[in-house]
Amino acid sequence: MDALCVQLMPSGLVQQFSVNKGYTEEAANRLAKSIHSLCVPSTKVAFMCCPTAFVAFQHMKRLDGAVLLEYDQRFAILSPKQFVPYDLDEPDQFPESLRGTIELAVVDPPFLNEVTNVKLVQTLRPILHPTKGRVILITSTSVEDVIHKLYDSFPIGPMRKTSIVVEHGKLVNDFACWGSWHGAEDLGNEPHKFAL
Repeated sequence: MDALCVQLMPSGLVQQFSVNKGYTEEAANRLAKSIHSLCVPSTKVAFMCCPTAFVAFQHMKRLDGAVLLEYDQRFAILSPKQFVPYDLDEPDQFPESLRGTIELAVVDPPFLNEVTNVKLVQTLRPILHPTKGRVILITSTSVEDVIHKLYDSFPIGPMRKTSIVVEHGKLVNDFACWGSWHGAEDLGNEPHKFAL
């Protein structure tokens, strides 16, 4: 768990979240740096189901156009004005103000299955900007076939594996990072290692 979230969350939430995700501070900062490399001050970014990435991104350099779409209401304490309640079981329920405005969506599906990704795609299609929309997807390689099936056309695809190497500690599956735009393969070409 990165120190950024530890500093901003109540201790009970830190313990529970640490078990569920476990981004290290170094990993979250590397990812944040890569995401910032795609942004200008006016970029609209949605972090879907990835509060640690949101915290690291905002801590590195605040972007007023960034929002966190998250189910767990306790994460609203991080930045109440930028928190958007999001329920995967209601993928069409989001503020109308997001429709067609998101230029970059950073997505970390909470479950490694097709159903979860179908619901995320159902939300992504209407919220992404029709000409500038891009997606960064961090998930297990075990669902790579699902990724290529569902994230198949602009602006949510086709997906290309980025240069960010995703390392993990306690997780059983191998993870990777994909991007939906031409040249996404070069994202993190430093090369960054992003550890979970």
